[in-house]
Amino acid sequence: MSEDKRRAARPPADVKVDYRTVGSFITDYSANISQGGVFVKTSIPLPVGEKVRLRVTLPGHELPFALDGVVRWVEVHDNAEQRPAGMGIEFVEFSGDVKDQILAFVHSVEGEDVGENPELS
Repeated sequence: MSEDKRRAARPPADVKVDYRTVGSFITDYSANISQGGVFVKTSIPLPVGEKVRLRVTLPGHELPFALDGVVRWVEVHDNAEQRPAGMGIEFVEFSGDVKDQILAFVHSVEGEDVGENPELS
């Protein structure tokens, strides 16, 4: 997905992401995150369209957030100049409270105050 197609800011962020695949429970880390999705660094991405249950642990939070997502695109080879191998997952069906906390984290990574940019909420 090109940068101009993104609906929300997606700053670089190393966030722990757990998810289940057929027969396995996997822990990986994100390359970036936004209020609407996450790019998970992995050499074995799930297929595009696959529904996945995620547990995202934001820095400063002891417990992970449970989110449902759908794999929207994959990057199968590591190209350090552009982006690592992995999968772009869109968050679906999650509470406003979780969305608010993810948005606050995104703003903290960007160094913005949430009140300064109401368009992003």
